Amino acid sequence: MANRPNILFIMTDQHRGDSIGADPASPVDGDGRPLIHTPNLDSFVGDGAMFTRNYSPSPSSIPARRSLLTGQTAYGNGCPGWKTTPWTFETTLPGELSKAGYQTKLTGKLHSIPNRNHCGFQDIEQHEGLFDFPDDDYTKWMERESDGKFDETSHGLGRNSWDPRPWHLPEHYHPTNWTTNRALDFLDERDPTRPFFLNLSYVRPHTPFDPPQPYWDMYVDRDIPGPYRGDWADEFYGEKVPTYPMAQAWVADLSPTIEHRARAGYYGLITHIDQQIKRVLDKLRVRDELDDTFILMCADHGEMLGDHYLWRKSYGYEGSARVPMLMKFHEAMEADREQVIDRPTGLEDIMPTLLSVAGAAIPDSVEGRNLLELVENPERTDWREWYHGEHTPGTYDVENANQFIVDEGMKYIYYPVTGDELLFDLTTDPGETVDLSADPDDESLVGEWRERMVEQLRGRPEGFVKNDELQTVAPETMEDEWIH
Repeated sequence: MANRPNILFIMTDQHRGDSIGADPASPVDGDGRPLIHTPNLDSFVGDGAMFTRNYSPSPSSIPARRSLLTGQTAYGNGCPGWKTTPWTFETTLPGELSKAGYQTKLTGKLHSIPNRNHCGFQDIEQHEGLFDFPDDDYTKWMERESDGKFDETSHGLGRNSWDPRPWHLPEHYHPTNWTTNRALDFLDERDPTRPFFLNLSYVRPHTPFDPPQPYWDMYVDRDIPGPYRGDWADEFYGEKVPTYPMAQAWVADLSPTIEHRARAGYYGLITHIDQQIKRVLDKLRVRDELDDTFILMCADHGEMLGDHYLWRKSYGYEGSARVPMLMKFHEAMEADREQVIDRPTGLEDIMPTLLSVAGAAIPDSVEGRNLLELVENPERTDWREWYHGEHTPGTYDVENANQFIVDEGMKYIYYPVTGDELLFDLTTDPGETVDLSADPDDESLVGEWRERMVEQLRGRPEGFVKNDELQTVAPETMEDEWIH
């Protein structure tokens, strides 16, 4: 056991794949350099790998985290959307690592159901960022620190609000700092006779967009590119845009000033996380454990940030569905560094990957693939041809129910309630602004992707496919629960 690497698993919430400075699609400043300042995360690529076609299997918190913990697809574990039934998994990533002799700890967000369900972790200190969670460890800490005078949202922003502003308290009260501090305490107090699995799980950059003042100041006066707007967006969402949108609206045509400030707040939260991660890396370095630690960073889903009039998540578009995936290899790992891998991957691939790093057995229930196979040979021919994701209709509007498949360069989205479809060339159009399905010259290409979706969904009980053709289905046939 002493020769096995430690594992640091960093997770963020609602973090777009293009919101890492190192990502090829990351927004750039006027001089062509990355706008988003994430030097510590970027450095992982120099000593590891970045996966630029990594997706959430069902891009909202509950189904995405279920897939991550179980190594299963969203449909495979019975949750292709928002579903609050208790989690009673036979095998989980932290559970299998605990069995393999790792000391397992989570600080931050787990989103387990019911709350305080450890899901195989030996110990958890939670901050969930939920509305009604009196046992939240961060919330109780803030209550003690403030003597009840202030809390996380006493600045007035909502948990799902696009309305931005700087953090209202000294920085050390911010949940990002608290989550980091709990991880540092663990590293100081852990059992040195066992390797550790530490899940450092931040609630931000999930809304509210409330970075501490220095991080707000880093971006609010910068020239930030505005949202992508597809040539199809008015047809899809124009009639749904409210005249007077609520601050938590999922669709809104906001002023350029508000969109700019929201992006400044969002990017500020990400840079804040990046610099807090450095504190953990420094702690490991001082303890002479950094070289013996394998690090993986990802997110559960993205944030639309106003792209195509949309906010929040659950959509198949890049802003919502594509998420970061970065690795920093431990020193003894024999693999090429500085790899940028564009093969299709997803969150269900994390469990078999980290179990492989630990030398632990991979349960038969796991559907994901070991990402180290791609690290060893990025061009391997037996990798999946495309990646499939989905979300049921219960988030915001039944017509948003979607099925998507994506490969190294193209994406096809099907809307089973309306029968609408979209096709994008991500290599030339990463913002998904041009719908190729509407071009008669691309009719055969659209047909090929439609056939792939038929192959993916054939035999599903919802009735997505009949006589080898995609069908529209009633919303109630797709099991889900409404988010209010």
